[in-house]
Amino acid sequence: MNTGAPARRKTRGRIASALSVLALSASTLLLSAASPAQATQYCGRSFEVVGAIEYTYIHNLGGPGGALGCPRSHELTNPDGAGRRSEFDNGMIYWHPNTGAFPVWGAIGEWWAGQGWEAGWVGYPTSFEYQVGDEIRQNYQCTTVHFKALSGGAYKTWGEGNRCV
Repeated sequence: MNTGAPARRKTRGRIASALSVLALSASTLLLSAASPAQATQYCGRSFEVVGAIEYTYIHNLGGPGGALGCPRSHELTNPDGAGRRSEFDNGMIYWHPNTGAFPVWGAIGEWWAGQGWEAGWVGYPTSFEYQVGDEIRQNYQCTTVHFKALSGGAYKTWGEGNRCV
């Protein structure tokens, strides 16, 4: 007579129950980790600003009272499938996992749009605008874009060459 068989069945049952509880706990943790970040709405509009774009919007650009104004879109996926953007009254914030989140606006933004946006040869922005002498500049993946005000309200905008070729 084998008296160990009922004990083994009982032990296997306890192990199976423990594994079931563990699997349920792990799936709950995975689902909660994959949940989207808390979204915030600004200016009484229904558009949500989230993640790194929201951080840049609030901490670097002054939020609704800053230069970009209020949001005009939810976070949108760019055609490359990797980058994201949110549109605001006075410009946009573009984000890519390799570059971060940076605003694009004004004459530099217009020049960039004319080069094909993020899908063009210039790529994604990699810095905020900054001043060097009498120019405003902004770095992109493949160039630095320059803006210079000229007399009579005119201006000149250009890229300094494609460093990605």
